[in-house]
Amino acid sequence: MYSTLQKKGFFTYGKIIPGLIIHGKVAPYPVLNERAIRAGAGIMFVLGLFAFFQVFYLREFLFIQIFVAIFFFDFLMKVVVGTKFSPISTIANFIVRKQAPEYVGAIQKRFAWAIGLTLSGTMMVLLYGFGVQGLPNLIICGTCLTFMFLETSFGICVGCKIYNFLLDKGVLAQPEYKPACPGNVCSIE
Repeated sequence: MYSTLQKKGFFTYGKIIPGLIIHGKVAPYPVLNERAIRAGAGIMFVLGLFAFFQVFYLREFLFIQIFVAIFFFDFLMKVVVGTKFSPISTIANFIVRKQAPEYVGAIQKRFAWAIGLTLSGTMMVLLYGFGVQGLPNLIICGTCLTFMFLETSFGICVGCKIYNFLLDKGVLAQPEYKPACPGNVCSIE
């Protein structure tokens, strides 16, 4: 099922750990470290909140323009080639390097990051393409900040829940294996 490029290591989307058991079930699918993901969401949340307040209170758009570009690049790397080339994931992995990993399925995290890529891409078009600075930006930023806050503070992956919902409704094809979700709250049955 996994492409030749993924097997050779370039598109290393998660890693397969032989014999891994998550929540009492064998996990033969690619996994990611949830601790590093939450740390990355925390880093992005702090940066995003700082930029949001710069815009909201000071009407200063410099930081949001910088962070939107960074977030777009970071999400693009996570979605296309995995966390290997993601600068925020690299920092997050360094921060949690001494903690025991908590593995979750990579497929639903990739879907969640695709939502982040869509939101940050929309912001890039609004800011750089059309010069929009107003309510649409605040709504998109507020949505992103809410998703990142829920992930980092409570371990709730909104994108994972949306992924699971779309699987239940038959919008997305069922994966070969049913990947584990953080805290076992949205695992695919």
